[in-house]
Amino acid sequence: MDAGGDPRTAIRTVFSWSYQHLPTGTARAFRWLSLHPGADLDRYAAAVLIGTLPVEADRQLDLLTRAHLVHLTGSGRFGMHDLLRAYATDVAAHTDSDEQRQATLTRLLDYYVSTTAAAMDAVHPAERHLRPPVAIPELPIPSFANPAAALTWLDTELPNLVAVCIYATDHGWPDHATRLARILFRHLDGGPYTEALTIHTYACKAARRLGAPDAEAHALTNLGAVHAANGRHAQAVGHYQEALALFRETGDRTGQARTLGNLGLACEGQGRYDQAVVHHQEALSLFRQIGDRIGEARALNGLGVVYGRQRHYVLAADHYEHALAIFREAGDRFGEAYALDNLGLLHGRQGYHSRALDHHRQALTLYREVGNRDGEAFALDHLGLTYGRLGRYDQAVDHYQQALMLYREIGERSGEAEALNNLGETLRDAGRPEQARAQHSAALALAVETDDPYEQARAHDGIAHTYGATGDLDQARRHWHEAFVLYVDLGVPDAQDIGASLRALEQAAPEQG
Repeated sequence: MDAGGDPRTAIRTVFSWSYQHLPTGTARAFRWLSLHPGADLDRYAAAVLIGTLPVEADRQLDLLTRAHLVHLTGSGRFGMHDLLRAYATDVAAHTDSDEQRQATLTRLLDYYVSTTAAAMDAVHPAERHLRPPVAIPELPIPSFANPAAALTWLDTELPNLVAVCIYATDHGWPDHATRLARILFRHLDGGPYTEALTIHTYACKAARRLGAPDAEAHALTNLGAVHAANGRHAQAVGHYQEALALFRETGDRTGQARTLGNLGLACEGQGRYDQAVVHHQEALSLFRQIGDRIGEARALNGLGVVYGRQRHYVLAADHYEHALAIFREAGDRFGEAYALDNLGLLHGRQGYHSRALDHHRQALTLYREVGNRDGEAFALDHLGLTYGRLGRYDQAVDHYQQALMLYREIGERSGEAEALNNLGETLRDAGRPEQARAQHSAALALAVETDDPYEQARAHDGIAHTYGATGDLDQARRHWHEAFVLYVDLGVPDAQDIGASLRALEQAAPEQG
C-alpha cells in the first residue's frame, strides 16, 4: 500500500486522490460497500449497505464505476479490487463510528436472512413452517415472480451466503448464522456439499457461542445429512444422536421426529434395516402426534425404502403411494419427486418398465424445478437403469454419464457407487463384460470407502457375473461368495439369488473339467 514509502507513487495516495474527489454521499457509499464480506453484490445488497433505495444505489454504483473504484463482475453485479477494499475499509474505520458500521452490517445480514427466506418460500412453500421466522425487511428485497427466479438468486448468491454465515459467526452475529443455515437447509440438501458442510459447521459453532441447544441440534442434524450424503454414515449417526439428545432436552418434538427419520436413513445406508425400521416408525408416530403431514410423508417414504430393499414390494408400494398423496396435497414438489422416483424403482424391479420410466421422468422434472441436483442425479441414474432393462443401451449409458457427472460435481459418493453398479449391469447385459467389470470394481472401491454393504454386495455380484461370462469360474465363485456373505448379514432376499448362482456354478464346474 505504501509502495516503498514514496508519497508520489504510493497506491494509497492514488486511491486518496480519487476518493477525495467523490461527492459526500458517494464517498460514504464507497466506504460502506467495502464492508460486504463476499466477493461481489447486486443493487439490492448495495442499497442495504448504503441505507437507501435501489434506484439511488444504482446512481452511486454508476458514479463509483466511472471513478474506477468498483467494477462490474457480471450482469448487474459489482465488485471491488482487494487493495481498494482494504483502503476503503481503513477509511471507514477512521471516518465512521463503530455504531454506524455495526448498524450497516446488521442491515446487510438481516437482508440476506430475509431474502433467502423469501427465495426458499418461493421454491419450497410446503416447508415454510419448518423455517425460523424472519423480520420484515426495512428496505426492498428482490421479488421472485416464480420458483425459477428464486432458484437463480439462491444459486448466484450461494458464495455470498457462505461468506455471510462465516462472517456472522466470527464477528458477533451468531443468531444470523444459525437462522440462515436453517433456512437454507433444503437448498443445500441436494448439493453442492462443500458449501453445505461449511455453512452447517459454522452454524453449529455459532449455536454453541449463543448457548442455544435447539439451534445447535438443528445444525448437528443438518451437518449429519451432509456426512450421510458423502457416505460417512458413522459420522452422520454420531451427529444425529447428539442432536436427538438436545432436541429431547429442549422438548422439540418436531426436531426429534426429523432426526429419528434421518437416523433411519443412515441406518439403512449401513445395512442395519431392523434399526432403520424402528427409527422410521418412531418418527412416523411423532409426526402424526404433532400433526406434521410433510414429516409423516417423509417417514412413510423412509419405511418404503427399507421394505423395498427387503422385497416387500406390496408394503413398500403402499407406503410410497400414501406418501405421494400427502406430498401432492401439501404442494411439496421435492417430496413428490422423491416418492415418484422410489415408486419408479419399485416398478422397475417388478418388471413394469413403462410405469418406471414415467415416474422417473416426472421425478426428474420436479427435481430440476426445485434445483435439487442430488435428486436430479438419482432420477437420471434410475432412468439409465430402466433404459438398460429395456435393451436401450445407448440411452442408458448417456443417462448414467449425466448422473455420474452430477454425483461427482456435488460430492454424492453413495449415489456414485450405485450408478457405477447400475452402469456395470447395463454394460454386462449389452455383452461388454470387461467394461462392466471395470465399473463394478470402481463401485466396490467406493462402497468400501463409504461403508455401504449393499452396494459392496452388488459390486461383487456384478464382478462375479463378468468372470462367469468370460469363463473364469474360480474368480466368479470367489466374488459370489463375498456377495452372499454380505447379503446374508444384511438379511435381504438377494442372498437367495446369489445362492442360486453359486449352485449353478457348481453344476457347471464339472462340465468345464
